[in-house]
Amino acid sequence: MKKTYTLILAILLSVIATPAIAEDWNYDFENFGDIFGDHYANSTLDLTLNGLTWHVHGVMPSAGTGDGSDDWGNGNKSLRLYGESKKDRQLGPEMTNFTLTTPRDIGKVSFYIHEQGRWPASYGLQVAWILQWSADGTAWTTVGDSFTASDETQLIEREVNHANAYIRIVRADYATFDYTSVTSNGKITNFDDLKITDINGGGEAPTLSTTESALDFGDMSIGQIGSKSFAVAYAGMEGVERPNYEISGLDKDAYSYELKPTAQAGVDSITISCRPLRRGTATATFTATYGNLTTAVTLKVTAIKQHPDVSFSGGEGTEDDPYIIACMEDLQELTDSVNGNDQQVQTFEGKYFLMTDDIDMSPVENFRPIGNQLGGTGTENMKVFSGNFDGDGHTIYGLNMKYTSANSVALFGIIENANISNLSIANSNITGSAAVGGLVGLSIGVSTIKNCHVAADVNVSGTYYVAGLCSSTLSDSGHLTISDCTSAATVTGDFSAGIMSTNGQNGTVIERCGNSGAITAPTYSAGGIMGFVSYASTTFNNCYNTGAITMHGTDYFGGGIVAGAGMKMEDNLMVITNCWNAGTLTGQSFYLHPIIPANNLLVDYDDESNYNHDLLTMSNCYFDSNLGEYLELDGTHAISESDMKTDNFTQLLNQGQDTAVWIFVEGKNNGFPVPEGSVATSINSSVTTGNGQTEMYNLNGQRINSIPASGLYIIKKADGSTVKVIKH
Repeated sequence: MKKTYTLILAILLSVIATPAIAEDWNYDFENFGDIFGDHYANSTLDLTLNGLTWHVHGVMPSAGTGDGSDDWGNGNKSLRLYGESKKDRQLGPEMTNFTLTTPRDIGKVSFYIHEQGRWPASYGLQVAWILQWSADGTAWTTVGDSFTASDETQLIEREVNHANAYIRIVRADYATFDYTSVTSNGKITNFDDLKITDINGGGEAPTLSTTESALDFGDMSIGQIGSKSFAVAYAGMEGVERPNYEISGLDKDAYSYELKPTAQAGVDSITISCRPLRRGTATATFTATYGNLTTAVTLKVTAIKQHPDVSFSGGEGTEDDPYIIACMEDLQELTDSVNGNDQQVQTFEGKYFLMTDDIDMSPVENFRPIGNQLGGTGTENMKVFSGNFDGDGHTIYGLNMKYTSANSVALFGIIENANISNLSIANSNITGSAAVGGLVGLSIGVSTIKNCHVAADVNVSGTYYVAGLCSSTLSDSGHLTISDCTSAATVTGDFSAGIMSTNGQNGTVIERCGNSGAITAPTYSAGGIMGFVSYASTTFNNCYNTGAITMHGTDYFGGGIVAGAGMKMEDNLMVITNCWNAGTLTGQSFYLHPIIPANNLLVDYDDESNYNHDLLTMSNCYFDSNLGEYLELDGTHAISESDMKTDNFTQLLNQGQDTAVWIFVEGKNNGFPVPEGSVATSINSSVTTGNGQTEMYNLNGQRINSIPASGLYIIKKADGSTVKVIKH
C-alpha cells in the first residue's frame, strides 16, 4: 500500500518536462473578433492568442459598438463567455470553457468581468464562474472562490503559482451541470484584459489533486451497495493539516465517504460507498477543500429495479405501503402500464402511489399522458387512471407533451374515480387538440383533485376546452371536487380557464382555488376559474382570479370567475359564493362581467332568448372597481384594488363562514388575500338582543360598545334579525 501511494503522489506532483514559457502574458481582446473568425457560440475551437493556444467552447467576441451599448467600459471590445451554450453539431455536447492548452509557468491570473446586459437572455441571469489549474490538463483544482458578474466592472485575481501548468474558466457547477440539456445560447458574461504573470519568486504554491475526476458506479439495483476508492494528495498549505471533505448535490443521500489517512504524508485514501435509493441516474459531487483550493470528483450511478416483477421504485400499492414514484422511469412505467404496453391494461383502481422526490421529465421527448385516448376519439379507446396519487408536496417539471390532433392531453390524460393530491407541475409545455390541462385532461366518475398547483412557467394550449389545472368532466353520474389548487399557467384556447375549462357533471365543486395566469381565447369564451358550465349544477366557493382574460372573437362570453353556463330547470342551481376577481377582461363582446355574465344562463341552448337568472345564486362576491363600468349583479359588489389588500376585505370575505378562510400571506398573491386560513370564527348567529336594544358586533363576534372604526360590522336588531353594514 505504501509503495502504491508513493507512486500516486509522484504522479500527482510530477512536473511536465516541457520547457516553461516565462515572462508575463496579456491579451486585451481588441482583435479577438478577427482571430475568432466566422464562428458561433456553440463552436468548439483552438485559438492562438499572443503565442498561447486556448481551447474554447461557448465563446464569442463582443460586438464592440463603441457607443456603450455592449455593456463594457474597458476598451471597445471584449470576450463573451456564455453561461449556457448548446452542443457543437460535429463534436457533440461540451461544457462552456476557456482553457489554456499551452502549458507555462503561471503566477497570478487576472481579468475584468462585467454583466452582459444587452440581451434579455443575459440580463440579471449571470452564472457563477471559477478559475482552475491543472498539472496535466485532465485533473483540475479550483483556485479561490467563484465569481459572478454584475453591472459594475470587477477585477478578478487568482494566485496559481505553478510551473508548466494549464488553466481554465468554467461554470462553478461544471461537475453537475447538465450540458446535454442546453438548447440555446445565453447568460453571457463579458471578460477583458486577461493577464498571466510568471511564478512569483520561483516558489511553488500549495497543491491539491485527486487520482480520479469522476466515479461511475454503472448499473446497480435499488438498495445494492457498492464502493470505489481514490487518493487525494495535498501539500504546502501552511497551518492546514488536511483538506475538508463533503458530498453535495440533489442525490447526495445515495453516497457516503470514508477517510483513511495513509502512511504517506499528504495523501488521503477516500472510499465512496454508493447505495441508490431510487431508479434512474443519481449524481452528486465529492469536494475536497484545502485552504483556498478546491477539487471535485463527480459521482454517478444508474439504479435499476432489483427484479422485473418489482413495480416502480418499490411498494405494494396499498395505503400503508404505496407504490413509490421517485424518478422519470417510474412515471414512464406508470403510463406504459395504463396504456397496456405490458400487454395488460391497468387502471390501478384502489391502488396508492406516493412521490418521494421532484422529477425532471425533460429527457423524455414527448411524454404520453397517464391515461389517454390517443388510439381514437371513441370511449372504447379510453385508457384511464383510477388510482390514488399523492405527490407529497413534490414537483414534476420539464414535461414536454405535444399532441396537436389528440384529445385528453395532460400529465393525467384521463382519470376515473381517482384522487390526485399534493402535486405541482412546473417548467412544462403541454399541447393538444381538446380537453387539454396542465394536470388532468378529462375526469370521469367521482374524482378529487386537492392541493395541486401549476406554475407560471407552464404553457397549456389547444383548440377547445383548455385549462391550467383540469380541462373537463364527462357527463355521467359522477362529480369532481377540486380544492385548494392554483394555476399560474399561460392558457390558450377556446372555452379556456385557469382551473377548469368545462363541467358536465352535476354536483361538481370548486373551492379555495385561484388563478393568476393569463387566459386567452382566440374565438370563443374564457373564464378565470371556469370557462363553461354545460348543463350541470356547479358550486364555486372561496375562489379568486387575478389573471388577465383576453378574447379575440366576437361570439363569446367572458367572466372573471365563470365565463358562462347552459342550465336546465331540472338542474340544481349554480352557486358562486365568497369569490372575487381582480383580473382584467379584454374583448368587444357585450357578454362580459368580472364575476359571471348572468345573461348567459340559458335554459334551452337552442333558444337564445330563453334565459333564467333564477338558476344562479351569487352571494358575497367582489370585483375590482378599476376594471371598468360593470353592473353590480345581485350578490356582487365593486371594491377598489387598494381596499382588496386590506383586513377589511378579508372580513368581508370571511363573513358568515365557520372558518376564517381568507388570510394574507407575505410574498404571496401580489398582496391580495388567499383562501388558506383554518382558524374557526366565533360569530354566533343566534345571539339575541337585550332590552330591545340594537347591538353591534365585529366579524370575530366581539360586541362593539363605542363608535367603531371604519370596516364591516354586523347589526343585531331588536327583532333578532341581522344586517351587515360598512362604516366609512
